[in-house]
Amino acid sequence: MLELYATSPRADEPSPTHYRERALEVARWAEASACRGLLIFTDHHAGDPWALGQFLLERTERLVPLVAAQPVYMHPFTAARLVSTMSFLYGRPVDLNLVTGGHPDHLRALGCRLDHDERYDQLVEYGRIITALLVDQEPMSHAGRHYDMPEALLRPALPADLMPRIFVAGASEACHRAARELGVVRLTYPRALSEYEPGSSALAGAGIRVGIIARDTGEEAWRVAHERCPKDPVAERLARIASRSTDSHWYRRLQADAETRLSTDDCYWLYPLRSGREYCPYLVGSHAEVARTFARYLDMGITTLILQAPRAEADIRNAEIAVRLAESLRSVATPAGGPAAESVPVGSTDGR
Repeated sequence: MLELYATSPRADEPSPTHYRERALEVARWAEASACRGLLIFTDHHAGDPWALGQFLLERTERLVPLVAAQPVYMHPFTAARLVSTMSFLYGRPVDLNLVTGGHPDHLRALGCRLDHDERYDQLVEYGRIITALLVDQEPMSHAGRHYDMPEALLRPALPADLMPRIFVAGASEACHRAARELGVVRLTYPRALSEYEPGSSALAGAGIRVGIIARDTGEEAWRVAHERCPKDPVAERLARIASRSTDSHWYRRLQADAETRLSTDDCYWLYPLRSGREYCPYLVGSHAEVARTFARYLDMGITTLILQAPRAEADIRNAEIAVRLAESLRSVATPAGGPAAESVPVGSTDGR
């Protein structure tokens, strides 16, 4: 069955009190749905994800934080110890999203001069050390290019039923290789269905992150979408400039797609990314329209869905309806790569 997470909102509320209320509100919406947990990302413009993860653990009943962990910010022993300690205190797993960072200026500010692929090599070491520390009951040793740890022992030991689910984020071949070597799920951002060959296995075993705005009708969904993200040529220019200063493969690729993709076939909408308001694609339409599109991604073998931070409780509730409908459609769909659920009507969204 598809594993579902939502995303915690960015810390851009007008005050700490408002942000705490907003983050907790989204966490409780996610907890009331079928979501396992909440992705908490990290970069130079975000607060510490571990602090927010603990804040949410203290105030929810079953929600699992999916914490972004980056080597430049934290030693692997510290990351493993935080997972072990937080799980011990709250009796819940703390999942990990291993990331390398995509802003060269941010990395240089902290003395990291590794290139793109070298950072994924480091991430493999990082993930292996964390896993070994959490699994081994005896001291472990590691001698690698980036870390040297003779006889490291983690306490408190982590019970087997609280082991985290671990992901690696990215779209490059280096990320594919890192996910294979670590034996974990790769998280990425999907392109439009038309960009994949029929029967493509490009997303087999992967997780994807998208926003979903689904409502009873396509017209209602697009009204909400355009109210939240109206046309803004100035923002588009700024986002285009920002894309030139990153070595993130997925972001540059989707920005290039957004520049040339003017229609929204299959409910797929890139304008929020094109204008820099969001950093993922969206699926917009009626429940049936979104379900038909999402079923095709399911046919490509995805295992995990991370929903963009909802603006309202209706977002996550309606997204769940569409996703579960997509799962049911697969039982009557043609084999993977073929047209799925042709009986579901799809309205035209050209020009949006």
